[in-house]
Amino acid sequence: MYKLITVLILVVLLGCSDHTRKNLEQDKPINDNPLKGELNEVYTYKAISEDLTLGFSKFLDPGIYEGEESARFRGSLLALFGEPLYQSDNAEDAYHYVIEVSDDTSKWHFMVYDGPSGPAIGYDQKENQPNAIESAKVLLEKIREAPPSDFNEIIYYEDFGSKITYGCKNGECFYKEENEESH
Repeated sequence: MYKLITVLILVVLLGCSDHTRKNLEQDKPINDNPLKGELNEVYTYKAISEDLTLGFSKFLDPGIYEGEESARFRGSLLALFGEPLYQSDNAEDAYHYVIEVSDDTSKWHFMVYDGPSGPAIGYDQKENQPNAIESAKVLLEKIREAPPSDFNEIIYYEDFGSKITYGCKNGECFYKEENEESH
């Protein structure tokens, strides 16, 4: 009993280590954490050139469906990671990246893509890595904070006969959808 009390007193007097404190901070929702900038610094991010997307499914929805926000999302990905691993002119399969997020002890692989329901982050949940959702949220925050690169793309919603021209120029993003059949 005396040893337990001594240990508790030491913990209280010495406080948490930096590593423990950062792990506790990671459990807080990203948007409510005043130290979210520090959280981003705990992780490293890199685009993977090998297509590991087999088994990935939608894991985190950034709440972006179309419009200037989807252009900004793609422009920010370009700024952070360069050209996507895959891209097409099909609006329901416009691009994807495989991004590795890591910290001192773990590594997660995410597919960041624009698919049928808009931009999303995918994950192979069979990997079942601890803290996957937290690291996906930090990746999303990193993307949202990055100023977008300039780009201009044309994609098509073939089912609806729509042509979409979107991109960013000098930090301003644009999105224009036209009905191809009316031209």
